[in-house]
Formats: sequence, C-alpha cells, structure tokens
Amino acid sequence: MDPASTLENPIVVAGLLTQAVGAGVLAVLLQRFHRQLGRGYLRDWALAWVAIAIAFAGGAWSVLVMSDLPAYHWSRLLTTAAFTIGSFWHAAWLLFGTVAIVRGRPVSRRGGRAILGALAALGLAATLLWAYDPVAAPQRLLARVGVRSLVLAVALLSAGALLGRVARRGGSATGPGFVSLAFLACGAKNLVGLAAALGWLPLPAWISAPVDVMLTGLLGLATVVWLLEEEQHRLRDASRQIERFAFYDVATGLPNRKLFVDRFRSWLERAGREGEPGALLFLDLDHFKRVNDGWGHEVGDQTLAAVADRLLHAVREGDTVGRLGGDEFTVLMPGVTGVPEATRLAAGLLERLRQPFHVGTHELSVRGTAGIALCPGDGRDAAVLLRKADSAMHRAKEIERGSFVVYDAALADASRERFALEEALREGRLEAGLELHFQPIVRSGSGEIHGAEALLRWRHPERGLLAPGEFLFAAESAAVSEAISRWVLRAACGAVADWRQRHLPELKVAVNLTARSLEDPGLAGMVTAALEESGLPASALELEITETMALLQIQDPASILAELRARGTRVAVDDFGTGYSSLSYLRELPVEVVKLDSSFIRDLGRRPRDSRIVGAVIQLAHGLGMEVVAEGVEEESQMAVLEMLHCDRMQGYLFSHPLPRAEFESLLEVARPFRTTSFQTAGYLSL
Repeated sequence: MDPASTLENPIVVAGLLTQAVGAGVLAVLLQRFHRQLGRGYLRDWALAWVAIAIAFAGGAWSVLVMSDLPAYHWSRLLTTAAFTIGSFWHAAWLLFGTVAIVRGRPVSRRGGRAILGALAALGLAATLLWAYDPVAAPQRLLARVGVRSLVLAVALLSAGALLGRVARRGGSATGPGFVSLAFLACGAKNLVGLAAALGWLPLPAWISAPVDVMLTGLLGLATVVWLLEEEQHRLRDASRQIERFAFYDVATGLPNRKLFVDRFRSWLERAGREGEPGALLFLDLDHFKRVNDGWGHEVGDQTLAAVADRLLHAVREGDTVGRLGGDEFTVLMPGVTGVPEATRLAAGLLERLRQPFHVGTHELSVRGTAGIALCPGDGRDAAVLLRKADSAMHRAKEIERGSFVVYDAALADASRERFALEEALREGRLEAGLELHFQPIVRSGSGEIHGAEALLRWRHPERGLLAPGEFLFAAESAAVSEAISRWVLRAACGAVADWRQRHLPELKVAVNLTARSLEDPGLAGMVTAALEESGLPASALELEITETMALLQIQDPASILAELRARGTRVAVDDFGTGYSSLSYLRELPVEVVKLDSSFIRDLGRRPRDSRIVGAVIQLAHGLGMEVVAEGVEEESQMAVLEMLHCDRMQGYLFSHPLPRAEFESLLEVARPFRTTSFQTAGYLSL
C-alpha cells in the first residue's frame, strides 16, 4: 500500500502500527522457539517478521510525519524504499523457511544473499520509478503497490502450497495446515491489492487496512499454533525417550534390570495362578573387559548390541531377554518343564554365542557362561530366582568358562562360602593370611635344585589353609586379585633374592600368572617394580601361563609376553597338554620353557606309548630352542625315563611337596642333590 496515496487516512496509520507491533512480538516468539527447538526455518521466519515490522513502522512514520513533503523528497523516498524492500524481504524469508521445511535443509547462504540482493534492487527501482514526475501518481502507485503486491502474492501462495504438502504428509498435525491456509489467504489478499493497483477493483482504505491487520494476525496465530503443536510433540517425544531410558538399555535396546524384573514378577504372579513352569537363565560374558580395553568402549557397546541381537534371534517366541548391566544378560523362558529342556535351550544359546562376531572391521570371539534356576522348583520369588541363577552361573565359571550349571541345593552352601570369602577379602584380612609355599625344581641327571615354583596359599581364620582354586575366584569378585598378584610377585622375588645371596647364587623362581593379571595393562610395570624392590635379576624370574590362557582368554598374548621378555624375564607354558595342545602356537609365542602336565608323566615306565609321546614333545621343544620341565614326578621310574628322554628339569612329590618358606630354606641349607641310585631303567623305556 502506497503511503502517498493515503496521506490523511488515520485507519491506515492505525493498521500499520498494529501490524508493526504484532510482527515484532511474533518475531521475538519465533526467535525464542528457534533457540529452544533449534529449527533453522524458525530463524528465517523470525527475520521475515523483523523485516515486515520495520516496514510497517516506516510506513506509519511516513504517514504521520512526512505527509506534507513532496513525493520526491529524499526522506519520503528513503522511507518508501525501506517499506518496499522490507516487504520483499519478508516474503523472501517466509519462503526460505518454507523451503527448508519441505527440503529438510536450509537455502544456501550464497543463494539467499543473491535473492535478497535482487529483491532490494527491485524495491529500490520500484521506489524511484516516476518519483520525480508530479503528474504520474497512477504510474507511481502501480510501480510501488502493484509490484509489492505481486511479489508478496507469488511468495505467499507458493509457501502456502508447499506447506499444504507438509500438512498432508503430517496426517493428524493441524499446525502446518493452519499456516498453509493463512499463507494462501494473505497471498489472495495481495492479488486483490494488485487488482486495485491496476484499477480493476476499487479497494477503499477503510476496508484494506483492517483486512491487512486481520490477515497478519491470522498468519501470526497460525504460526504460534504450529509452534505450540511442535512443542507438544517434542515434549511427548522427550517423555517417551525418558521412559525408554528408564526401562530400556541404551546400548542394546533390551529391557533393563528394572523392566525385566517387573516383567519377571508379573509372569511369576500369572504362572502361580495358572501353574505354569518356567526357567530363568543368567548369562555372563567371559572376559568381556578385554574387548573394551583392546578396542575401546564404542566397539564394546557395538559388541553388546550384537550379542543382544543374537540372543533375540536364538530364543523362542515368548521368551524375554534383558540386560541387567555390564556384560550380564537374563532370559526368561516360560513353559520350560524341567532340567532336560532347560539344559537343551541353554546349550543352544551358548553355542550361538560361540560363533564369531563381526563388529565393524573386527572379528571378535565372545563366549558366555550361564546359570539356570527353575520355577517353581527353585522358588516363585523374582529376587530368589535371580540370586540362584547367579549362583549357578558363578559355579559354572569355577568349573569351566563357556559352560552352564543348573541350580541345586548344594550350590546354596557353596554360594554362602564364596560370599563369606568375598567378605573376608573386602574387610582387609587378605595379606595377613597369604602365604607362599615353594616346591623345588631339579635338574635332570644331577638332581641339583635349579629353582622353585612359588605356590600361593591363604590361611583362612576358620577354614585353614586354602589352595588358590578355593579363593581366587572370590578374590576376582571382591576386586582384590590385582593386589594378590602384586603381593605374590613381591614376596616370591624377595624370598629368592635372599636365598641367592645366602645359599644358591643361581636359584630361579617360577610364578604363575592368572588370566586377570595377564589382561592387566600394568603387568609389565608390576613385574619391574617387584624385581627392582627385591634386587632379583630379571633372568631369575620365570612367569608361567597356561596354554588355555594363551589361546583363548587374551586378546593379543604375543605382544604382552614379548613385552615381558623384553624386560628380561622368562616365559613358560604351564600344564602343557591339558588345553588344545597346539604345537604351532609355541612357535608364535615368545616362550622359553614348556612344562609337561602330570597327566603325561603318570604312566611313564609302564606304558611305552606315553614314553613315545613325551619323547616327541621334548624333541620338538628342543628343536624350537625351548627347555622342558616335567611336572608331577612321583616315582623313580618316571625320573629315570625322563632322564633317558633328555628332559631338562623335573618337579614333583618324588623330590618334595610344596613347603613353607622356612622349611624350603632348610632344604636349601642341606644342599643335597636329589638322586636315587637303586633304580634301573632297563625294561621301562621302549622307543
């Protein structure tokens, strides 16, 4: 609307001021919604209403203050140009925001600047046309009002049509449809304004101004309705997300502990009424910590998600899988009638887990150990059944990782004993009861003491002397296994360093490493600290691992053992023959000593086949530059055969049981070789 054509019309002034205030308020609201929701189109629409607010304010100022000035006065021209360009930019930014909604991405900055620049040039040209011709008022009205109405009509009708598509896609959403109708109505009004500028349709100011106010208010109201609807949807989505975080595990999407226990209790109530049996499986992933330590927690979370997906595809329809936390999963299996069916299902689940997992570019081996509790035999309370399934799982880990155990009454006593041990360890009564016993390792042929194997014991205040198998698992549960490993290394190195000074200068010591300590990234530093503190040479320390540990439990055993070797310590494979007995890995790992398990030695001298097997292993180890130690030597016949087979060293009850430190030192003081001359080897060795 050309202010020059309605200089004395107070209705126009009131309409312009009303629209300016309304546009400013709406711009503030849109900007606040933009900050809250982060939607790019809201910023464009806020700028659109800022532009039109400035335009309306400028138009009102022109009518009130500059009505006596000629149309070509520079201040009138400047105000008119601002009014026209502001209207053009209003239309442009409304269209920019609409296009961003439809396309899902904003208009490029470069393209937006070009369009705004072109519209500014068009507005300036429309303002200057016929500005200095006092008799060209009709042409001036057409250039200013007509062009502005045409640009606004095209922009608003286009925006309305685009938002109509969004409204149809949105289904039940009313906001986009309301704004689309408001855009179309404003566009139609500007077409009427164009017709009036062309002289086709009379449009008095007392009609045009109120209609402009009404349509501007309608467009603002429609926009606010849409934004309130968007906020309602956002709050609803946030509520759903919060609910999902509260009841579902983020990494796997499985029900978390709270939701699983709630569902478990609901099923128990229904099963109690209907007499339906069932089973609860408690699954723990074996050595999952190495995945997080070796590949990072992101890969760890992806692996957990892969495990969850595999479990979901492995269980029956109607079973419920949950993640209690960490690497612990549970499976509720309704309808399981007894132990045979429960064991069959558990075996199938564990077998599926044994298949490699492909996570990104990694191929990972993840195994699980499970415990099973049956309902109603083991109870009908959720907490009781979870505790019993957990106890069965821990028992399975003690027996063999990767297996499963069904709960029975005997496990209750074992669980109480394990809990008591864990409590004792947590209460700090550990080091006061730890002891090292030493068993001599002798040289073949001479019978002289070559070294000693340090064997850990714990003198429990009530149960007496315990072997490692009776308390190390509890130590891992109580998170004190690292402290135990550090104590063993310090005590063993300190004792042997003392004996080397006072008895045998070349004495060596063998220390067993646990799987947990071999996974510890600080192991090499722990070994170095023990050697430096005791003064024991690194070459006098021999670290023993089992072949099962080397093959299955450690992500990269070669690099870990190589670091230990680089610091001067020796590495031995203990209990050789009890695991996979894979001779190829001996070539790949930095191993210097092979310790034959006692099962190979037991029938030496009575079964020629055993002699041939042991002889072949000794020859292979020697060919690889390794020494061989035979464990479990209890008879003179076994010693004689091993000497004939050129075994390097021997260890067993024939020479000595494991002895406390004081008794072992007495053995060193005697310094008598372990030799038996009455035994003849003829007839016992057949190769």
